[in-house]
Amino acid sequence: MTQLTPEWLAKFQSFLDQRISMSVATTSPSGAPRVADVYFVSDADLKLYFYSDPAARHSRNIQRDPRVAVTTRIESMDWHEIRGLQVEGVAEVMDDPEAHNRAWELMCDKFPFYRSFTDAVASLKMYRITPKRIRWIDNSISFGYKEDLELDEC
Repeated sequence: MTQLTPEWLAKFQSFLDQRISMSVATTSPSGAPRVADVYFVSDADLKLYFYSDPAARHSRNIQRDPRVAVTTRIESMDWHEIRGLQVEGVAEVMDDPEAHNRAWELMCDKFPFYRSFTDAVASLKMYRITPKRIRWIDNSISFGYKEDLELDEC
C-alpha cells in the first residue's frame, strides 16, 4: 500500500482540478448498485463536494448508507492516455454554514455559472465525500498500472 506523500497529494489535486464530473456509486435499500454523475470540486485535503436534490435516489441512498465509491477519469481511445481515480469514502450532507460557504466558493471558482444558479441551488444540498481509499490508474506507465492508497484522515 502506497503512502499519501506530498507528491501524490499534488498529483491528485491537479488531476481533480482538471476534471468536471465524477460518477458517484451508492447502494439501494435492496442492495442494488446505483450510480449518478455530478459536477464536483475538491479541496486541499482531497475531500470532494457536489450538489444534489435531497430527494434524488443517490441522495436518499447516502442518507441511509453514507459509504460511496467515486470514479473520475480521462477518456481516450488510446489506452496509453487512460488515467483516473477510484475513491472509496463516506458522504455526508454539509450542515456547517462556514464549511458550506468555503465549498460553495470552490464550486463557483471552478464553475462560474453556479453563481447564476443561487435560486436553484437553494433547494439542493451540498454533499462532502471524505476519501478513505484511493486507487490511481495510469496506463501511461504501463497497461493496468495502479497504486492503492489508504487514507486515515485526509
